[in-house]
Amino acid sequence: MNPSQSKTTRYTAAALCGLALLLVIGWLTLRESPPPSPDLPPIRAVTVSPRIPLVVTDNTAPQETSTNQVAESAPIPTNAATLYRQAFAIYDALSKEQKDLTAGGRTNDVSVEAELCEKIQPICDLMHQAAATTNYDWGLGQPVSVNPLPPYLSPCRNLARAAVWSAAHCRTNDPSAAVEDLIATSRLGQNVSSPATLLAHLVDLAIQGLVIHSVAENASLLASADDTRLVELLSAANYDEGLRRAFEQEADSTAREADTAASLPPEEAIAELRKFFGLDASSSELGPMGPVQMIAYLRQAADLQRQYGQALEMPEAEYSEWLANLQAAANANPLVGMFVSSFRPAVDKTQAMTVNSAMAVAGLAVMQNGTDALPSHPDPTTGQPFAYKQTPDGFELESSFQVAEKSLKLSFK
Repeated sequence: MNPSQSKTTRYTAAALCGLALLLVIGWLTLRESPPPSPDLPPIRAVTVSPRIPLVVTDNTAPQETSTNQVAESAPIPTNAATLYRQAFAIYDALSKEQKDLTAGGRTNDVSVEAELCEKIQPICDLMHQAAATTNYDWGLGQPVSVNPLPPYLSPCRNLARAAVWSAAHCRTNDPSAAVEDLIATSRLGQNVSSPATLLAHLVDLAIQGLVIHSVAENASLLASADDTRLVELLSAANYDEGLRRAFEQEADSTAREADTAASLPPEEAIAELRKFFGLDASSSELGPMGPVQMIAYLRQAADLQRQYGQALEMPEAEYSEWLANLQAAANANPLVGMFVSSFRPAVDKTQAMTVNSAMAVAGLAVMQNGTDALPSHPDPTTGQPFAYKQTPDGFELESSFQVAEKSLKLSFK
């Protein structure tokens, strides 16, 4: 992210080319969605206000599981997806109480923690193996479809919880192993985001958020490992690129829908488009448009989605001109306005994750080298050092970037 306030404006403006289908998916998957907005937001700098929790519920889609447990004598699969499926089966065998613990529950019973550590060790081992592979294929085929939802998203979220819990509770005497667990978790998020649908990008951000929170909570342990791999991983993260790939994928999906509708008789085309937008037969949201006009509008919307990634890299004057053209297109094309609310949360979350990732790197540097390290790890929003404050059990870093009108902060222990 460009360390200037204008970059914040550009991120906020990214919401202008959202996809209505993902809004529906967000309702089903993430339990909360932003209110629909038929018009584009005013062109101004705003603070990020997250509207959807990036937690995929266990009921989002049926979990893919494997009935085969890991066998020591069996050859290690070269497809990370196969290894993750094996880990799904082990996770599914945990008790409800054990799953609740990995999801943030607490216990003072040492024997309960020890038993859970033993049971999730094979999960972490499989994730470590998957992190070392270069092949990741769920067999979805091409083109990638976002409806129905890929069944692996929720199980992958569960694996991330288990591995992060392992880092915090099972590796207290082995900081290098804690680093391994967090690296494997971050790699899981990266793998989930391929294919690059917008929903997969959101799940990746959710998993990376778990990693970053664990880094802050266990900073003293991780810093003692004298292992630079975690810092290198966080420093190299490019959430912006993941978002751009997702925009491109959504544009492809929109264009394919236009092609599908164009191949159908008028009444069937209208029904297909209503289904695509998640509207029932009685809805009047699309107005009196006929299928030919709707398909033309849909193609224009796909073009605008595809253009946005390039628009972010434009010089300020060119970008402002492009943004004005986008506003004019939204005024003339009601379908463009339908995309706004579903893209805004993804843009906001992506920007916030970039700041949090940089803050995690800065926190680890401070833990190892003191506050003199802060100028070398600046806030990407401003290019200036993060604000530092001592706390009773560690320290806190604060960014000038805001979420829900509050500055982003991370507490390191």
